[in-house]
Amino acid sequence: MPFQEDEQISLHFAWSPSTGLVRATYRAEVERYEPKGDRFQCKLLELIQAGGLQSHQKTGIVPSGSELTRDMLDHLVGQHVLVPREALNGLTLRLKMTTLTGGLKRPYFFTEQPIDPSTS
Repeated sequence: MPFQEDEQISLHFAWSPSTGLVRATYRAEVERYEPKGDRFQCKLLELIQAGGLQSHQKTGIVPSGSELTRDMLDHLVGQHVLVPREALNGLTLRLKMTTLTGGLKRPYFFTEQPIDPSTS
């Protein structure tokens, strides 16, 4: 395993709302490795960069019709996520909007730690 627990890395995500591609980079901490799915559980510590958000050029206000807002990206800070090994190597993970808006049986971003080390 090339990454150690408590190591800090950058995680890159992208979504495609109707307004165009939105990218976000987070500083994250590797919490643990899940061998069963060859995935890493990470905690998002800080939103480092966000690009592609639609806003009014002069005011910076996001139009009410926009599906993805800065608040939605900011809300992910402090949450946990399971990512494949490739994400730790800099790959941008393209995600569906439902990872932010809900509607998934298991949330992609979560506040609790779902991995039970005794079952991994």
